[in-house]
Amino acid sequence: MFEFIAVSLPMRITDGVLSSIYCMELLKSKYSRRTTLLLWNFVYLIVNVMIYDVLGLDQYLFSIITSLVQFYLIQLIFFKWDYNRQLFVTLSFIAGKFLIKYVISVFYSIISGMTVDSVDKMILSADDMTVEKANTYLNVYVAAMDIVSVIVYVLLFCAYLKLINRKYIYKGYEPSLWESIFLIFPCITALCISITMRLLITKTEGTATVLVYDTVPEVKYWIIVICLLLMGSIVVTMMLFQFLIERNEDSRKQIILENQVWQLHREIEDIEEVYSDLRGLKHDMRNHLNNIMEYVRNGNGEIKEIDGYIGQIEKTIDKLDFSLKSGNAITDIIIYQRQQEAEKMGITFDANFQAPATEQIDIYDVAVILNNALDNAFEACSNLDGAKEVTLHSYMKGRLFFIEVENDFDGAVTLDNETGLPLTNKKDKHMHGVGLSNIRKCARKYMGEVDIEMRSKGERKVFLLTVMMNGKISQQ
Repeated sequence: MFEFIAVSLPMRITDGVLSSIYCMELLKSKYSRRTTLLLWNFVYLIVNVMIYDVLGLDQYLFSIITSLVQFYLIQLIFFKWDYNRQLFVTLSFIAGKFLIKYVISVFYSIISGMTVDSVDKMILSADDMTVEKANTYLNVYVAAMDIVSVIVYVLLFCAYLKLINRKYIYKGYEPSLWESIFLIFPCITALCISITMRLLITKTEGTATVLVYDTVPEVKYWIIVICLLLMGSIVVTMMLFQFLIERNEDSRKQIILENQVWQLHREIEDIEEVYSDLRGLKHDMRNHLNNIMEYVRNGNGEIKEIDGYIGQIEKTIDKLDFSLKSGNAITDIIIYQRQQEAEKMGITFDANFQAPATEQIDIYDVAVILNNALDNAFEACSNLDGAKEVTLHSYMKGRLFFIEVENDFDGAVTLDNETGLPLTNKKDKHMHGVGLSNIRKCARKYMGEVDIEMRSKGERKVFLLTVMMNGKISQQ
């Protein structure tokens, strides 16, 4: 009973608390955080106490299989279905749990071997020592060893799980089947090796169980090294996987950004030719119209009818002109195209934009920011009914150039905990959701940053994106 209260129960409670926090950090809960934590700990504790302490089903191989099954089933109760990640969470937790228990058992053996002789000498050297007092001293010694072992177990397990959680950066990434196998393979290996070690270091002689490291002390330290290396392999594999994701994401975003810039260059070259032709056409047409007006006024034609006709021609010509002069032909073209798009989509588009008054900021980077920001703004408005508005504004403060894009949206935005940027709602997450990442990349090229603000204006939900760029290019 004392062993259950001093050792088993604290370790069961520790496992429950740590497992609930670990799952909460890596999985999506079905319920509120507080409800999940409370219910998980209650269910986990009851199930483990019943299986291992009441029924006594603690045979090593059986206990590993049972732990895996019950841990995964409890996950299904409290967390949303995510097969690949739930499998990794289950295997990494159980593998760490049993490896640390190995370390603790060896630690207990080492410390007891170093201190038991001192305790025996203290008992034997006492003049008034009785059997009852000797038993009391031994019980206190054993209790102290048990408490120290539990404390070390808690500290090691906390460090192991915290390290995994801290290094698991891309929690929103959905791994494929082969990626999941890559992640869980070290966990399975660790469990298999732990079972093998159990079989090798214990042997039965008659009715007694003999531990190999009792006869070969060097094995104790080697077991600790093996267990720590196995836990390290789980963490390192996960870190390597995160690194590969980061490299792939950077490469993918870079390719998309390069394609956007290349396409922008191509479109701008074509449209600049059209823009030049339109200005010439406008000038020529006005000369023609002036000549026609002079001819009509000097003749006997129907002046009112001809004036109306020419007025319609002038309106048509005005449509060929860019209503906003931003100071740069490239941004003029982008804004003009967006004005035409907004008119077709029934969006009120208000643009008050001036190109940056510094040659240090490449206008093509500004164009990438405008295209991505306005793409997102128009897409958000396309999901709304009724009146919707997009505003574009820019200004300079010293060497700093600011771009602000504000748009109506439905209020449903989830921010990524790592990047601080909104997560895409589209199914193909690998091909979408990189617009804001590209905007941030362009801003950071000029030692700038992106700021996102969501607020209410009456009944409207408004999304405000602010991009700051310094007139000095970063060396990174």
